[in-house]
Amino acid sequence: MNFVIGLLAFILMLGVIIMIHETGHFLAARAFGVHCHEFSFGMGPLLWQHQGKHTLFSIRAFPIGGYVSMAGETSDDEDEEPDSWLKNVPDEEKLNHKPAWQQIIIMGAGVVMNFLLAWALFSGIFMARGYVTQEALPIVYEVLDNTPAAKAGLKSGDTIVKVTAEDGSSLEPKTQNDVLEFMQYNHGLSTFEIERGEETFTTQIQPEYDEENQVYLLGFTSQTRVKQINFIEAWQEGWNEMVADTQTIVRSLGQLITGKGLDSLSGPIGIYKVTDQVVSYGFLPYLSLCALISLNIGFFNLLPIPALDGGRILITLLEKIFRRKIPLKIVQGVILASFVALFGLMIFSTYNDIMRFF
Repeated sequence: MNFVIGLLAFILMLGVIIMIHETGHFLAARAFGVHCHEFSFGMGPLLWQHQGKHTLFSIRAFPIGGYVSMAGETSDDEDEEPDSWLKNVPDEEKLNHKPAWQQIIIMGAGVVMNFLLAWALFSGIFMARGYVTQEALPIVYEVLDNTPAAKAGLKSGDTIVKVTAEDGSSLEPKTQNDVLEFMQYNHGLSTFEIERGEETFTTQIQPEYDEENQVYLLGFTSQTRVKQINFIEAWQEGWNEMVADTQTIVRSLGQLITGKGLDSLSGPIGIYKVTDQVVSYGFLPYLSLCALISLNIGFFNLLPIPALDGGRILITLLEKIFRRKIPLKIVQGVILASFVALFGLMIFSTYNDIMRFF
């Protein structure tokens, strides 16, 4: 039963997030007069269809995913098939005949909706709680027995001033989360600069891997701070949480580009396992995970990879700057290559998940 609940929660989460994304594209396209032939919830075999005034609305068998079929997403040369629905669509209702700024808004609207969803979810969570837990300072509250922190001689009240990894990268943490995040990408022996009263000293600590929670830990706790908030403040705190998590995503991407943290990269299996675990904690933690996944999907789609929204925006900008169309064969080749790269990344992340969980 737990497996079924976790699976349903996983499917619902991805289905809603992706449909919110596609709704952004659809609303922006219709606002600028782009013909949308079909708006589909789900992928695969057709289960139900309804012809609206301008658009065919569909529900398909597999609820993970969805799409909006817009006129003019591809070159006019590809749209000349005699049985194509595009033959009856005038040029002024095609995406590739709209001004560049309108194309960019339409292609970026899905990402905007993902960020708005995350903001709304974070804000709703804070409203329901009536308080926020402010990030703990990088101060040791309690050292756990037989842990790396205990072996390194850390004591309650110690302040972490600086952490230096084996490769020379360093961090001057402002919060305890900064320290934990740094440890996820630096698993080796790190040098910690510690302030204890008026004394400052250094010690070396190597984090231990917690298989249950899939994170690297040092072995001490910190003390969070609680702040009561009202309805209006909840929206500000929701915005702050969204910005902070987006910054974390950017830093994580930077680490992955440099080759750090590749062993922690997760795919669909990893997301499912986390969802299954979080659902057992309650509804609000599940909503928080939904907000975080929505942010990740939105940010990922913004990357300048031709197969994604960000890549299509980049191509549109380049064509506008150089005032000429990029040859179709080049665009198709680059998009195909990026799809292959993304598929390879999914295989690698799935392999990581299998090695961790099975």
